[in-house]
Amino acid sequence: MFPLAMAQQGEKWVIQKIMSEHEIKTRFMELGFCEGVQITIMASEQGNVIIKNKDSTFAIDKDFAKHIFVN
Repeated sequence: MFPLAMAQQGEKWVIQKIMSEHEIKTRFMELGFCEGVQITIMASEQGNVIIKNKDSTFAIDKDFAKHIFVN
């Protein structure tokens, strides 16, 4: 398990843990971005990450990407 900020473009991972404030975590869960969901890294540059899950695409800044753990 490692931070999303370290993932490379084109890789597929499963979100294992989101370590953030309850409010932010809840908002991402409402969008279908939660623990157990498979994601694809669409782009990764300087720690900023663009990810896609089955329904949506998200841009995650490098500070938040350090708190999302994938495997």
